[in-house]
Amino acid sequence: MKKIIIAGPIAVMALAAGSVALAQDSGDGTETEAAEETSNGAIVVREDITEDVVDEEGNPVPALDDNGDPVLDDDGNPVFETITTGFVQTVETPSGNIHTITKEEGSRAIVTHEFADRPERAARAERPERPERPERPEKPERPERPEKPERPDKPGRP
Repeated sequence: MKKIIIAGPIAVMALAAGSVALAQDSGDGTETEAAEETSNGAIVVREDITEDVVDEEGNPVPALDDNGDPVLDDDGNPVFETITTGFVQTVETPSGNIHTITKEEGSRAIVTHEFADRPERAARAERPERPERPERPEKPERPERPEKPERPDKPGRP
């Protein structure tokens, strides 16, 4: 239940962040999207976890354009086809806390929290010792009440 309480607001913040323009594939297995700052000051970054598509022999499949020609990157190297297998979303709050949600296809989401180092609270000042109270004098004992005589019209009741 605690995990739901913690992960729920993070997921809501993530959904409220809206869609973000995709950036160029960096080739390291993750596709980075631009960071977005929400109205409450949190910075949300979402990265897709991608995997290269391989043929039967285990070789990466080159991406092809509309004409069937291989697609090249800025350096002239071939670009390979990739599929998205999950995502990593990081939310950095204004207080410095970092919450990370990692979700891979076919498995449960993993949520981690890194809390900002905060200065320790100053130790409480010790209370001065109270002077001992003088002992109270004992109360005198109350005299016992005399028993009431029975009423003749209602026997058994006082």
